[in-house]
Amino acid sequence: MIFKMCPRCGSRKVKWIIPQNWSTWQCFDCDYTGPIIEGDEELSAEIHEAYVNGDYEEIPEEEDFEDDDDLDELD
Repeated sequence: MIFKMCPRCGSRKVKWIIPQNWSTWQCFDCDYTGPIIEGDEELSAEIHEAYVNGDYEEIPEEEDFEDDDDLDELD
């Protein structure tokens, strides 16, 4: 069975919080806010285990991304 889950902790306790923005969800277990993923029990368990062990990669906040001036230097 496929269901929606938090990409950070694997929880199924997620809710769509802004009807005008389909990609903004909130996880009630780890306070993640953003897009979610779909998967099965096996994927959920794998994500949850990595979250509990601290083996997950933190999703960067918007301010962590380079600004447009830095991207122009790459062209």
